[in-house]
Amino acid sequence: MKIHPQRFARFLAVCIAILVLLYALFHLPGGEDGDPPTYKAEVLSVTETENEIKEFAPGSLQYEVQLRIDSGSAEGTEATITHRTLNNPAFDIHPQEGDNIIVRDENDTYAIVDYDRLPAMLFLLLGFAALLILFGGMTGLKALLVLLFAVLLIAKGLIAFILFAPSHILLWTILIGAVITLATQLIVNGRNVKSAGAIIGTIGGILVAGLLAVLAIHFTYLTGVSEEQAGMLKALYLKDVDFRELLFSGIVLGALGAVMDVAVSIASAQYEMKLLAPKTKFQTLVSSGLNVGRDVMGTMANTLVLAYIGGALPLILLISAQPDISLLHIMNLNMIATEVVRSLIGSIGLLCAIPITAYATAFLITIRPRRK
Repeated sequence: MKIHPQRFARFLAVCIAILVLLYALFHLPGGEDGDPPTYKAEVLSVTETENEIKEFAPGSLQYEVQLRIDSGSAEGTEATITHRTLNNPAFDIHPQEGDNIIVRDENDTYAIVDYDRLPAMLFLLLGFAALLILFGGMTGLKALLVLLFAVLLIAKGLIAFILFAPSHILLWTILIGAVITLATQLIVNGRNVKSAGAIIGTIGGILVAGLLAVLAIHFTYLTGVSEEQAGMLKALYLKDVDFRELLFSGIVLGALGAVMDVAVSIASAQYEMKLLAPKTKFQTLVSSGLNVGRDVMGTMANTLVLAYIGGALPLILLISAQPDISLLHIMNLNMIATEVVRSLIGSIGLLCAIPITAYATAFLITIRPRRK
């Protein structure tokens, strides 16, 4: 069997990227800056005992948990600890025999921090990668590589800039979005007219979304601190950061995937049409691209809106459970306005990417033979 050097190099690069990700998942560092280290552990047995604080915390439970440490310098050792719950579903952990958990070292004993969710997440990740490669072949491998690159770029690039140099967040967001777009198109689809048209359409769409985001955040008086996590982050770590810029970053990155999807669909359809009918004129290609965009925009706009509604479902239920609150008050809540603005701006950026991609791709396709 003949081995193609380029294909083998791409396959090897993807394999290395996956191995690096798996290593990062299974070798997470312990606490830093004086924090107590954390370890993986397995629950060997659980016994419910008499609760000493029940009269102060009604509904609380107390367990005697025997566990075995599965990582760190104490790997293989067993310990018995006392674990209590406080009748708070958001934070209570009820260990069962055989559960994999995370524990924190507290001098001569351990405290349960949370469940060990990495194995289940890793299983889903491997299933996703396997299906992507199975159905997509080499294109699936490229898509997986690009996905890992995008996650790494956001985690080590954008997040690092925000944490250690919290300035020019708007500029860094646009630049990183453009780099992700370039990498996705050039690696997955190669250097061709189709990729160029999709790149122009995607960058044009996110620029429109970014401009609208700046205006909307200003004129709707959004603060960017609409969730509990953002409030804690503002109070503890990012006191000097303008959280409206973080909101802008989230809006642009949230819309990037959908905008890129629409742009690729339109550019690919126009490219295939020109291959099948080389004499197709510029205006015909534009009309074809716009028609494809109309077919795609309905489902993609729904994708954005439904994704944001799904993320805010607990909030919607909380508001719906209080029928006496006026609609005027609800719609002016910072958290509600934030989600509405987020979904609408993403959808507008998607819509603007359709004509930009259609005209740019048609121009590049028709101008190319003349240059030759």
